[in-house]
Amino acid sequence: MITRRSLVAAALLAVIAGASPNPARAADPVVVGAGDIADCTTDADEATAALLDGIAGTVVTLGDNVYRTGTAAEFRDCYAPTWGRHLARTRPAAGNHDYMTDGAAGYFGYFGASAGDPSRGYYSYDLGTWHVVVLNSNCALVGGCGADSPQAAWLRADLTASAGKSVLAYWHHPRFSSGSHGGSASVQAFWEILYAAGADIVLNGHDHDYERFAPQDPWAQPDARFGIRQFVVGTGGTVLRARASVARNSESFASTHGVLRLTLRPGAYDWSFETISRSTLDRGTGQTHGAPPPRTTRTFRVTSDTYVDQARPNSNFGTRSRLLIDGDTGSGLDRHGYIRATVSGLTGTVDRAYLRLWVTNPTKDGPRVYPTTATWSGKTLTWRNRPAAIGPAASDAGRIPIGTWVKLDVTSIVRGNGRYGFLLRPTSADGLNVASLQSTKPPRLVVETVPSTGG
Repeated sequence: MITRRSLVAAALLAVIAGASPNPARAADPVVVGAGDIADCTTDADEATAALLDGIAGTVVTLGDNVYRTGTAAEFRDCYAPTWGRHLARTRPAAGNHDYMTDGAAGYFGYFGASAGDPSRGYYSYDLGTWHVVVLNSNCALVGGCGADSPQAAWLRADLTASAGKSVLAYWHHPRFSSGSHGGSASVQAFWEILYAAGADIVLNGHDHDYERFAPQDPWAQPDARFGIRQFVVGTGGTVLRARASVARNSESFASTHGVLRLTLRPGAYDWSFETISRSTLDRGTGQTHGAPPPRTTRTFRVTSDTYVDQARPNSNFGTRSRLLIDGDTGSGLDRHGYIRATVSGLTGTVDRAYLRLWVTNPTKDGPRVYPTTATWSGKTLTWRNRPAAIGPAASDAGRIPIGTWVKLDVTSIVRGNGRYGFLLRPTSADGLNVASLQSTKPPRLVVETVPSTGG
């Protein structure tokens, strides 16, 4: 295997030696790369490495640098003969396959200081007028990725110290994806911190495909003014996968091996996805931006809650410590949850609102949240006298794990001060239980506002 790869690498270098690279101007740094790369069972990594041979600039890897388990031997035999030709100009990110060897020892041993502190695996550097942040989305192995984690604290401080620069960030697991893995909520805090700081671009791997998104905020709302543009580039060499869904704001998708090239200009950037067939599949230009207006966050106590049970249509459950939302409690009968809250003292424009609920029983497919009336009482509500939805669903949750706070978006319902009623209706027979107003972790309504623009 080593001999075959060495011969192929030598042949490719011989062919390319006389070629004229097409680098950007010296004033405009270039980054080029992909994730999900070296695999000794395929030849595609050799083809993507050949693309790197003709593109000057910083090589970035987006995790899962080598398959299958990130051993030192795999880096030596599979990565080194291909992408390893560009080791001196590579700034890597770690993926889950890299951590299949304890402590990602093969990864850190191969890349050395370029990969950052092995106890963290996150770091940053500057390229021209841009600041580049490399994060570690293998959350459980590096102290977490949540808003209160050491990594999040480091990210805030790092971005503060680099204020005024355009920002590019990359790590392995994407927040949004139409691929087989789908988006990962574990990196939500990364997005919220980067968005608040005015970051421009995020690069990820993990799903073995190429996908480009329109600029969006951390909650998947289109945001042409302050949004982050995300690219998924899991096309470095291992086996590709087909599209599994259509994520919101997705603009381009392909299951094709190749590399993403970014030219980082002052105030702007150019992108092109170069395939191993030597064609440009996707290209474009974006403008950078500053940080969005500061947000004011207000948290409101829920004033009443309960659930109703179709199997017990005359019973009230307003004193229970849990809200049960279930699409089939037996014989096709349902349970619906009801929450009421009053919002007051808001100034500015509501930009985001969500119910914050503590999960006591998980679900594979969570509920939809609808607006309903706010005149009911949790002490008297039953299945028979329950109010109906009075508008379309504000959100539709997917998989929700146990022992965590879940945020259910209600922005389309809460538009200012007033009394609001929320109906949580199941979408599957896999029921969700959350703590009620009677528990030690009661529901809350969180509302974020931004300054009004006038007019």
